[in-house]
Amino acid sequence: MIAASPFSGSRAYEPAETRAERGAELPQRFTDPRDEYEAARGGAAVVDRSDRVVVELRGRDRKTWLHNLVTNAVTTLADDAGAYAFACDVRGRVQFDLNILNLPDTIWIDVDRAAAPGALAHLERYHISEDVAVALRAEDFARLGVCGPRAAEIAAALGAGGLTDMSPLSSRPLDGGRTRLIRHDFCGLVGFELVVPRAEAHTAWERAVSAGARPMGRIALDVLRIEAGIPWLGRDIDDTTLPPETGQVDRGVSYRKGCYLGQEILERMRSHGSLARRLVRLRTPDGHDVSLPATMELGGKDVGRVTSLVARVARSGWVGLGYLRTHVTQTTGIAIGDPRREIEIASA
Repeated sequence: MIAASPFSGSRAYEPAETRAERGAELPQRFTDPRDEYEAARGGAAVVDRSDRVVVELRGRDRKTWLHNLVTNAVTTLADDAGAYAFACDVRGRVQFDLNILNLPDTIWIDVDRAAAPGALAHLERYHISEDVAVALRAEDFARLGVCGPRAAEIAAALGAGGLTDMSPLSSRPLDGGRTRLIRHDFCGLVGFELVVPRAEAHTAWERAVSAGARPMGRIALDVLRIEAGIPWLGRDIDDTTLPPETGQVDRGVSYRKGCYLGQEILERMRSHGSLARRLVRLRTPDGHDVSLPATMELGGKDVGRVTSLVARVARSGWVGLGYLRTHVTQTTGIAIGDPRREIEIASA
C-alpha cells in the first residue's frame, strides 16, 4: 500500500510531479529542479520525508537489546543523543540501516518506509524474553526535512536556536514536546528534520515555507545526496552489502562495543584489510538509457557496478554512486552501458 503524503492539501504544498517511491507518494519536483537545487545550495529547502518512518522501542531492556543487534553503540548514548548504524545478519550483510534516537523514556528507530516490515521481522526474530515492546509508528507522525546554509535560521524561526551546536542525530523537543527536531545533514548540507503529529503536518510545512525554506522534490535531493556520497537503502545498499563497503563506517560502525550480530565477519574484514569493493562517486557526460545496476568494465573485465546515476540538474553531465573493486586504482577508461560510455571515478 502506498502512503499518501500527510502534507497533501496544504496551501504551501503543491508538487508539479509525484511518484510512488519507497512505499510513499513523494514529490519529484515542485518547480524546476535546477531552481530547487540552487535554493538548497544557496539558502534553504524543505523536503517531504514520508519515505522514513519511526519504530518505537519501550521497556527497561531496550538499550541493551538493541545494542546487541546493531553495529554502533547504543548503551552509551545519553538522553536525546543519536547514532547511525546498520542491522546485519550473521554473515555481516546489511538488512537495513537506521538512525537511533535515544529519547528519555523510549528509543526511536528511524528507518526507510519500504524496509520497515522487514526491519520489524528482523527485530522480532531476536526478541526472546527481554522487556522490550516494538511498535511501528508509521501513521502517527509526519516528517519533513530542511537543508541548506540557512537551515539554522529556519530552525531558530521554528523555536530551535543553536542548530549548528547540536551533535549529528541529536534531538530536542519543541511545541511542548509534541514535535521533535533532529539534527540531520541528510543530503550533505547543514540540515534538520521535524517529526510532528500527523494532524499538525500542514502547519509544520507552512511554517517552514513561511520562514524561508523553498519546497524541493526528490530529483534535486537525489543529486545533492549523490554529490555528498550518501548511499540510500534500496539503491546503493541491499542485502549483499557489507557496512565497510558503504563508506559510512566512521559514523555507523563501532569496533569497540563488543559482540553484536555479524560482528565477527566485520572484525575479520577490519583486521585483515580484506575489503573487496568500495563505494565511489562517479561522473559521466551521458547516462541516458543506462539500466541500473550497470556493470563497470575496464579492458573487457568486470570491475564493479553502478547503483545510482542521475543527471546533474544545475550543471552538465551525470553523477552517480557505485562499487568499484578495491584492487582497481585506475580512475579513467572505465565504461558502462550499451552503447558504451566512459565514466570517471570522482572520489574513492
